[in-house]
Amino acid sequence: MMNNQKKSLMTILFVGAAMTTQVYAQDVQKGLEDLEAERFTKAGQTFTQLANSSPSADNQFYLGYYYLKTGQLDQAKAAFEKGVAADGKNQLNNVGLAGVALMKGDRATAKTLIDGAVGASKGKNQDVLIRAGEMYTLSDKTNDPAEAIRLLTMADEKDKKNENAEIEMALGDAYFLKNDGGNAITKYENAMAMKPNLAEANYKIGRLYLRGKNYLKAQEYFKQAIQNDPEFAPTYLAYADALANSRAYKSAAQNYDLYVQKSGTVDPERLLDVARYRFLAQDYQGATSYLDQLKGKVNNPIMDRMYGWAYYGLNQPQQSVDALNKFISSAPDKVIYDDYKYLGRAYGMVNTPQADSMSIVYLEKAAPLDTTENLYRDIAKKYYDMKKYNKAADYYAKVVSTDKKPLNNDFLYQGLSNYQYGFRVGRDSTVAPMDTAQIRMARQMYFMRADSAFGKMAAKIEADTAATSKYPLAYYYEGQSNYYAYPSAVSLARGTAVPYYEKFIAQATAETDQKVKDSYKKPLITSYKFLASYYGSKNDDAKAKEYFNKVLELDPNDADVQKALNPAPAKAAPAKAAPKKPVKK
Repeated sequence: MMNNQKKSLMTILFVGAAMTTQVYAQDVQKGLEDLEAERFTKAGQTFTQLANSSPSADNQFYLGYYYLKTGQLDQAKAAFEKGVAADGKNQLNNVGLAGVALMKGDRATAKTLIDGAVGASKGKNQDVLIRAGEMYTLSDKTNDPAEAIRLLTMADEKDKKNENAEIEMALGDAYFLKNDGGNAITKYENAMAMKPNLAEANYKIGRLYLRGKNYLKAQEYFKQAIQNDPEFAPTYLAYADALANSRAYKSAAQNYDLYVQKSGTVDPERLLDVARYRFLAQDYQGATSYLDQLKGKVNNPIMDRMYGWAYYGLNQPQQSVDALNKFISSAPDKVIYDDYKYLGRAYGMVNTPQADSMSIVYLEKAAPLDTTENLYRDIAKKYYDMKKYNKAADYYAKVVSTDKKPLNNDFLYQGLSNYQYGFRVGRDSTVAPMDTAQIRMARQMYFMRADSAFGKMAAKIEADTAATSKYPLAYYYEGQSNYYAYPSAVSLARGTAVPYYEKFIAQATAETDQKVKDSYKKPLITSYKFLASYYGSKNDDAKAKEYFNKVLELDPNDADVQKALNPAPAKAAPAKAAPKKPVKK
């Protein structure tokens, strides 16, 4: 009876021990899964609890490993040293100390510690080999993928049943660092063969394609990783990058939000990244909302940049100006051309003469470096709005000469700027005084430049087979430019404006949209009058009368045409007084 009781007690004790070991293994595995999934807070809680409840060498290693992976090197070192003190034969903590040394840039100490740990375990402890190989992949500055592959290959040789996916993943990471994408993908695929639906493997293959700028392929793998494990947070972060590089900023911002939710991160730098993505998605209110959460928590001047950019997007120009000026003065070494671009545009929205001048100053700084937008266009428009047409003409010329695909409007406003300034030549107080001959030459130059720009615009529209409509006014302004380039008598004699007015009339009168057609009324009257005068000067009275009548169709009360068609009758000469008869004496 006593023996049976002892047997039952032994069974209970051993079963309890087995269950405790199983629970411990589950806790460690759960902690490692949280750590890989960047649920750092949960992982830290698990490993801290394990180390506090039982400060064994293994528990101290995993606590130190958590600190190491999260960049808390001093805490990692302290945990590993406690692990060595708890069990000097357990080599995992020496490997951990090697990782700390590598993260601090001390390669020599790290190598001594790793070689010692591998030697002490006679190269037979698979865990020591795996962690030792992994340590050589953790630091961007001191990684050694070749040494990592050597140690991990030794561990792999001991995996006789080919069932340890962790070794394959670590080898994939080492090949990733070695820029050997082919072998990296093979190792990650091996891991998936051992452990189907391994989200981390799909994520890391996607990361390879992301590095190779194959954004669509990367997105395919990230989607698969999310399908395999929707809680694996790093996928959302990388997926956001792939989407942003495909200019899908709204989706990128949504995935970055999901990363924050899944990881539970409160890292201010990560939240600052969310604000960046919100800005790129043009969710300026969302961007400022994230930034507001970080006030007092982040001492990073980049926040002022983001506020400046977001306030610009929210049409709050003065707040944008204040934030960007603060950023530029506090972090001049971090300033990029985009800062000048948004500051210049924000100043332009303040809408005062001084702000307009500052707008141009900052846009000038950004323009030569901006490869995505032609900021000379912004400067030209600003000058045009300020009615400084000669400056606007110069900058529109820069736009069409520097832009690979100038817009129709670029030629239009280049022409209009020159055209408008043609009337101001000789009256511009900002230009040195000119004599009559100089005024005539400058006037002609601006009008002929206008003619050239309008002509290029017209030709571009005519050549565009996909265009659904014409722009008749390009020809009208060509005609006007030709007319005003010379004194009126000379223009009539030369007749160079005639074909342009005729082309304008043909296209304007063919317009089917009545509202648009009505907008051409005044230019049509001007064109008809010029042509009537031209043909009248050529003694073609019938043709002249035809064009005068066209004017009357649009404006029956036009006094000039009425006068031309119905000249007042010439007044009769006064009758001569009859000669007086001589008086007879």
